[in-house]
Amino acid sequence: MSASKPPERRDGREAPQLRLRLATLFTLCVLSAACGPSQPSLASGTLADDFARAWLTAPFEAGDKRCHGLGLLKHPEFSCSDMQAYAHRVAPDSRTLEAVKVHDCVVNICGDMVEVNFSAVDKANNPVEESIILKRDEGVIKLYLYRSNLMFKDYAAANPQTQDAKDPVQLAYDELTARYPSLYEFPPCYGVRASSTTLIGALQAMDAVDVPFMETVAAECGNSFCFGLVGEKIAPLCPDRR
Repeated sequence: MSASKPPERRDGREAPQLRLRLATLFTLCVLSAACGPSQPSLASGTLADDFARAWLTAPFEAGDKRCHGLGLLKHPEFSCSDMQAYAHRVAPDSRTLEAVKVHDCVVNICGDMVEVNFSAVDKANNPVEESIILKRDEGVIKLYLYRSNLMFKDYAAANPQTQDAKDPVQLAYDELTARYPSLYEFPPCYGVRASSTTLIGALQAMDAVDVPFMETVAAECGNSFCFGLVGEKIAPLCPDRR
């Protein structure tokens, strides 16, 4: 019979090295979240639709942490309670999901964000178009922005002097972004004339703006992209176009 193999000698240096490797692995897991289940994107399944419908029909609560006042940056006249009050004017069973669109950034804020669009009618049976921007912050889904044509119509009627004092481009831009909140990330044009050189796409009727098209031409243009006005139509302009 052969003699058994003597056990390998350990010199005492392996234990610290093992602890170092385990500590490094743990740190990588914490930083990358690779060791735990990742949360699905807001655009996955019915997550965005379900959250939006729940928020739109919920009673308003002061300090509701699910409501983030991003919209106040552009329209400070609308608080979170105002947004929910307008949402409550819509017949909830009439809401039809039109689209869920992924956005990397809105108004220079970036992350896991989606735009949810509904068509509906209010309780007087008038047609309503709603747009909601959602974002996940530290694992918590928040409503960053709610807009509807009801909100814009009421604000314009209640503030005629404010509207009359504004530049036509700014008025058109206010209506544009009220109808299509995701277009907030692009500014209005001032001092830029629409021409064959600056116009980067077809003129768009205010009530039929092709948002994906606008986002595509904006990406082609870069940082100079802005919205102009030709007559009563929106003009996508690229002043630095060569």
